[in-house]
Amino acid sequence: MEAYLYFRTQATLADDDDIAQSAMFSASNFRGCYPTSDTALKLHFKSVFLDSAATSRVIQGDTDATATSIMVQHDHDIRTDTVILNVTANKHKEVMTAIANTMAKTQAGFINIADDVSSSPTYLHANITSCGAITINTAAVGEDTFSSTFS
Repeated sequence: MEAYLYFRTQATLADDDDIAQSAMFSASNFRGCYPTSDTALKLHFKSVFLDSAATSRVIQGDTDATATSIMVQHDHDIRTDTVILNVTANKHKEVMTAIANTMAKTQAGFINIADDVSSSPTYLHANITSCGAITINTAAVGEDTFSSTFS
């Protein structure tokens, strides 16, 4: 069993019905966080939909019979899913510490980080003021890239 982090930005209980309003991520998929303003903290998670980037390798003969080239195709860039937490001005470190300590102590189960439901909003730490935007990426970006090595 694993710990899961819950986020909800929708205040109305009956309207919590799409991908941008609430989300839950496994703690092991947490990739890090950083401030984006005096009152915002951006958390990154391994993507729910874009699990991994596939690569394919093709071994090709070179014009030189003594060398072989390996062409590696890397798929599009994988993007992380993100959650913005609104925090008390300049209290990012306290919130980051609370999240890290809770993940370290909780081996399994549900961890409510930020729930904006209007009837009784709840937050992991007193310096979390609300849950901001939740972004779940459903498509990779960029173009295929190729690399080659010669031996």
